[in-house]
Formats: sequence, structure tokens, C-alpha cells
Amino acid sequence: MNTPAYIFNLDILKSRIDKIKALVPDVELTFSIKANPFLVPYVYDMVRHVEVCSPGELAICKENNVPASKIIYSGLLKEEWDILEAVKYGVDIITAESPRQLRLIEQVCDAHDIKAKVLLRLTSGNQFGMDEDTILDLMKSITNYSHVNIVGIHYFSGTQKVREAKFTADKNNLDSLFDALKNQLGYDVPFLEFGPGAGVEYFDAPSDEKDFANFEVALPLIKELSEKVKLGIEMGRFIASPCGRFETEIKEIKKSKGINYVIVDGGIHHLNYFGQIQGMKIPDISLNENRDGKDKYCIVGSLCTTADVLVREVELPKLSEGDILTFNRCGAYSVTEAPNLFLSRRMPLVYVESSQFGKKLLRDGLESYRFNGGQN
Repeated sequence: MNTPAYIFNLDILKSRIDKIKALVPDVELTFSIKANPFLVPYVYDMVRHVEVCSPGELAICKENNVPASKIIYSGLLKEEWDILEAVKYGVDIITAESPRQLRLIEQVCDAHDIKAKVLLRLTSGNQFGMDEDTILDLMKSITNYSHVNIVGIHYFSGTQKVREAKFTADKNNLDSLFDALKNQLGYDVPFLEFGPGAGVEYFDAPSDEKDFANFEVALPLIKELSEKVKLGIEMGRFIASPCGRFETEIKEIKKSKGINYVIVDGGIHHLNYFGQIQGMKIPDISLNENRDGKDKYCIVGSLCTTADVLVREVELPKLSEGDILTFNRCGAYSVTEAPNLFLSRRMPLVYVESSQFGKKLLRDGLESYRFNGGQN
């Protein structure tokens, strides 16, 4: 197989989703496709909703014939034209991040005689969503929005949460809003779309066990919320991370000032682990064959920058040029978040695999220079 390449394993993906569902069987599960849009054709049947956060992500769903009833159309910035695209497609729910967005949804739906199901997003103290007072003011004037059906609240406070205090803060924020809506307006929130943001372990084994230990920290709040409202939980990183691996070929090994530098055809423009800076942490790495002996290596990519360090120092079996290194647990974000266009190198191939159909190429390697000023 040519390298560099991402491979996403659907059996691992399904196993992960099944395990989450088993822990929260009465809760609807949403996959945030920003974590990995290549999974869209395969994942939407495994979950209740997919969360779409941009017009481009909506286009991906449309191209893959994702049923509109499966889509929550979210995102910080919405304009009239993409709201129109979403409602014309018939998405199940739209989120309103601001009073302006709610007005735009009303205007679009009024013009096309459509009624939209809307979630009002509660902020956790950042640029996303609205504060409690703003939501209360909107609900007090909801009769001005005759083409909007407020079906609940959307709340997400961040990712990689591992401490109970973070979930206590979430509980306090939600309880405060729910109580205010009930006491001031007699309104019981019917549905909550909640992003727990449970942490994913990238560097210390056993990773799966540690992931679900993090999820266990969120479970009391999830169960408490599910007893109050109809609950959906949205996850991206937590669902997708373990299903992906990145394969890269060792092109050159050289020794300089006592350091064994391994130069691969991938790099930081392809591989991006949350929390790893300058390769100071060691992700799950494997070699394509068993090898006697060990040595210490610094694994670097092919970019002309000292920042292109995948692992600063790691002990591995004796390596040779032509070996394939596999970096595991990169099923979320790397494929889209890493700066593929930097230095105009060729972008990786993308494969999906399963026990049902083997391995399938989703995207061939692309010449990124075409996006950086090169001619067609």
C-alpha cells in the first residue's frame, strides 16, 4: 500500500459506538462529523443524529444521501443562504447560537412557509451560544417567531474533560437555566442535546480502559439529565479516535550528534494528536514486522521546519529504511485538522476497511500545490 495513508476501521468504530450505547441505552447518540467526515457514509446508520457544523459538511451529507431526519445543523456562523440550504433539505433540527441566528431562521422559514425545529444553544462562557438571560429574553418573545418550534437546549462546554469538577460546572449551568425557564415562564425543557466531551487517552496504555474511565466520570451527570429531559449526547473525538491509524514509510535514517533521526514521508502536516507538542509525548506506534534488538529514535517528517517532530525520543525495534510505521488512535481530527497544505507536499491517501468488504480507497493522494497557487 502506498504511503502516507490514513486507514479507518469500521469494525472498531461500530464496537466503540455499541459500547457507548450499552452504557447509556436510553440516550440518543449524535456523531459530530467534524471529527472525521470520511466516516459519514458509514456512521449515520449507527447513531440517531449527525451534527453538521458548516455548509460544506452539509454538502458532504447530501452527497452521501444522509437522510435529513438524521441531521442536526449546528455551527457558530450561519447565514441566510446556508440556513435555506438546510431547511430545504429538511434537516431535523437547527441550532440557534444567537438572537440574530434565530431571526434569520424565522425569516427563511417564513419566506418558504416552513416550520423549523430549533435548539437554543447555552454558552459555557465562550464564543458559542447565548447566556441564560439572552435565552430567557428570546423565550419571552417566542410568539414573534411563528415559524420556529423551540424543541430544547443545546449545550457543549469543551473536549478532553476528565475531572468531575468540569461536569459539576455543566450541571450547575444547566440547572440554573432549566430552573429559570420553569420558574419564570413555566417552561419545561423537552430535549437537551449535550456534549459531554469525555477525554480520550492518546499516550498511556491501556487507552480504551482509560477512555471509558473518563466516560464514567461523565456518567452520573448523563444519567441525571436523562431523568429530567429527553437527552441526546453528541461525541466526535470519543467515537472516532480509536478507529483510525496513519501509516508512513521510513525514507531515511541518519545519525547526527548521537541522535538517530528517522525521516518519514508523513509529518505534522498529516498527524495531529491533541495535547502533543513538538513530539514530546509518545503515541501508540507499531512496526510492520517483528525485529530483534532495540534503539532510540527521533521520528521526524519531511517538512522544512524544526517543528516537524512526530516523536522526540522513542525506543523501538531496530528500524530500517523502507519500514512502515503505524501511528494508532488517530481516527479523529488528524485527517482534516493537520495542516495538509503546508509546504505543498502530497496529501495522504484515505482508506476505509471492514471485515465485511476489506479495504477500500476513499481518496487518492492529492497534490496540495494545486491549492497553493499551482496551475490546474
